[in-house]
Amino acid sequence: MGRSSPGVKPLNSKNGENDLRIAVRVHSDLKYVDLFHALLTQVAKEISLDPERCDWVALSLREAINNAVLHGNGKDPEKWVEVEMEHRDGVLYLRVWDQGKGLDEACLRDPRKEENLFKPNGRGIFLIKQFVDSVRFLRDRPGHFGIEMMVALPASPQGRRKAR
Repeated sequence: MGRSSPGVKPLNSKNGENDLRIAVRVHSDLKYVDLFHALLTQVAKEISLDPERCDWVALSLREAINNAVLHGNGKDPEKWVEVEMEHRDGVLYLRVWDQGKGLDEACLRDPRKEENLFKPNGRGIFLIKQFVDSVRFLRDRPGHFGIEMMVALPASPQGRRKAR
């Protein structure tokens, strides 16, 4: 672990490894995407996530935030988006929450199919799944929908396998 940076607080875990958890809640506006990218870049340094891998993970995070603002919250700036970054047991968990109704995974279309190639939307979740190790959709209460992206660090046992 590198030394702590301002605003990034390591927590002592049971196994003695420094863990990290950050949660930031902002109004639903795309202007905050760069803020979360910068925060992820700093977290990546703290947990020794390879810079090239961080770029791909950042793309997934951007897509998830865009989806939360545009689709989940319907561009309503009175609603909020919350982003959580958590590192524990050699895994980085990224969660993006919105106030939308959620989505039915079965309705997601494959953007590689001929009938979807020229549609303007429908690639975000597909791209997210390409650049992180695991994705799942969360709902912990009405009006609180999220996506969790898991990134296993190479030194962890989870980092040796690719789960989608």
